[in-house]
Amino acid sequence: MTPVHWLSIPELLRLPAQTYEWRVDTHFPDLATLTPVQGMVTASHRHTYLELRASVQTIVTLSCDRCLQYYNHRLECATSELIWLAESPTSQPDDDLVETLPATGRIDLGDWLYQQLCLALPYPKYCDPHCGGIHPPPPQNPPWITAGQH
Repeated sequence: MTPVHWLSIPELLRLPAQTYEWRVDTHFPDLATLTPVQGMVTASHRHTYLELRASVQTIVTLSCDRCLQYYNHRLECATSELIWLAESPTSQPDDDLVETLPATGRIDLGDWLYQQLCLALPYPKYCDPHCGGIHPPPPQNPPWITAGQH
């Protein structure tokens, strides 16, 4: 469950420069972090679209894909997204790749930021670029072989 931070799109029109700033200092329960996510998220109303920007950082605990050891990683997320504001369902663009919201609706900035953080996680996750992976123990002689040597 991500922290909810709803923003009414029509309310943006009443703010100075039609921009809302959220100073982020929170934890996301579904994201294993050692420190709170800190930084800034801004939402700007640009008449036909909504411009979202984030610049946040935290330290996450990850599991190495090679050796399965846990390690800490500084996660920095600086991203932006443009979201088309549709006056009606018929006024949406023909492009399926465009994110749309109703111009009279609202957006959960907490959920949007959580999605951006998940997209910013490294892949693959390596604790060290030269990680050798899991090393199996050296082979040992079965007991019936060592019993016959006495």
